[in-house]
Amino acid sequence: MASADQVEFIAVQLLPQFIPKDDKAVTLTFQFTMVPNTTYRVNFVKKVSGGKADWQLSGYEEVVP
Repeated sequence: MASADQVEFIAVQLLPQFIPKDDKAVTLTFQFTMVPNTTYRVNFVKKVSGGKADWQLSGYEEVVP
């Protein structure tokens, strides 16, 4: 199992590929798999500050098959 810092780092790196095109969306969830075979589901929430959207990790969980 990866550390929380590792999961957050990878999730933030992948985030730009998953940002919704709908400006009204305020939550985002996606999954990714780390070697050797561990999948995580990550959740982000959008906070708008100064007219700019900032997606922040709100949690994650290991997906058990």
